[in-house]
Amino acid sequence: MGYALPAGDAPLTQLGDVMSRDTEGIGPVTVHLLADRPGAIAAVAALRWREWGQPIDPAGLATWVATTTREAGRGALPVSWVALDAGGAALGAVGLVAYDWDDWPERTPWVAGLIVRPDRRGRGIGGLLLARLEAGARSRGCPGSLSIRMVADG
Repeated sequence: MGYALPAGDAPLTQLGDVMSRDTEGIGPVTVHLLADRPGAIAAVAALRWREWGQPIDPAGLATWVATTTREAGRGALPVSWVALDAGGAALGAVGLVAYDWDDWPERTPWVAGLIVRPDRRGRGIGGLLLARLEAGARSRGCPGSLSIRMVADG
């Protein structure tokens, strides 16, 4: 495992379970366990639903809120982290799940649901989320590699 932030980015700091970094144009960004910030669950679910759910999900946003709530674990998988700005607004999130593809349950764990607000992309928030996920995976005794399935527009 290992995710390198682009050269020139401000250094990461970690205090307990919180990881932070000053981000140009945004200010301090902190990454927390989503379970520790339940007020951010609806915002994270809305980000994911707008990016991946509509219009194909007839159940709507409620399904995404329920899934995000279920994936906001603390110890055992699934577990999620949320990036917040200084005002507490959700900027992005990422999850770590046992598996994300039914055909490959032996490939565990999986990075799931990495999302950054469209107006905040390209500023290192995704890298900060992945760095926190990596530290969290290590602390939970996960193996040295993570599986990820990429889905991109176009």
